[in-house]
Amino acid sequence: MRDTINYLEKNLIFNQKIILARSFLALGTILLLLFNDSYELSNTNIGLLADMERMGSNFTFSLFSLFIPPIAKIISIFILLFVFTGYLPQLSSFLQSWVHLSVCNSFVIVEGGDQLASNLSLLLIPVCLFDRRINQWNKEKLNTSLFFKNRNIFFGVYFFLIRLQVAVVYLHAGVGKLQKEDWRDGTSLYYWFNNNIFGAPDIILKFLNVLTLSSFSPIISWLIIFLEIGLFACILATNKKILLFLLFLGLLFHFSIFIIHGLMSFMFSMVGALILYLDRNNHIYNYLAKNIKL
Repeated sequence: MRDTINYLEKNLIFNQKIILARSFLALGTILLLLFNDSYELSNTNIGLLADMERMGSNFTFSLFSLFIPPIAKIISIFILLFVFTGYLPQLSSFLQSWVHLSVCNSFVIVEGGDQLASNLSLLLIPVCLFDRRINQWNKEKLNTSLFFKNRNIFFGVYFFLIRLQVAVVYLHAGVGKLQKEDWRDGTSLYYWFNNNIFGAPDIILKFLNVLTLSSFSPIISWLIIFLEIGLFACILATNKKILLFLLFLGLLFHFSIFIIHGLMSFMFSMVGALILYLDRNNHIYNYLAKNIKL
């Protein structure tokens, strides 16, 4: 028990991975706003009016309720661009969460990446409030006072709950597939790749159909299920090599989903989630800082 407390006291969770993850969450929403018409996204007259109005009224202080959609869109983008600077996380964390909540509660079509960005941005508010850095891109100076030791212990435990949120996402995805016959028999990928809305682009569809119509299709389906359950199991992993390997596989997995299905904002939300979940030692930031001079 004492060893655990000593580890938590010295473990610096207030590092650059927090702002890196927040930036990816913000980037996904920025792209969603930039490449879509704000009136269409927040149009409550589409579909069943009563249901849409109910969806839009869950969050009274939504930016898209307080302002007309084009103005709300501009404000949202500026807030999220401010997040990229890393300055004043104590303030920007609230503003970022406001944007993500506004999107989730005002848009007609919301996907899993938007919901995850909303959840994680809310969970990160207490972390940002107790982050004593003016700019989260800077490294926190070591402080051995009792207050900061206790802060590290508390947020070390709290950060586990954030990681648990991400782990449950993968558990739900993996176990959910086991309940679907088309995933168990390996035919699901063919239907998803040929879906009229979310299907693969024609340029790669022929290649993908060669795989999905072959005997390898069930193998690929089960590998995806094992990967998602394996990512969930990482909640208890401590081996750095295993964590890095699963982090790489997770990033590659979500990039492939983007290439095949075009879910760009979902990809960036999941990248941010994976950084918070598996990048325990700030590896991605250190790699980027070394290679592109962050």
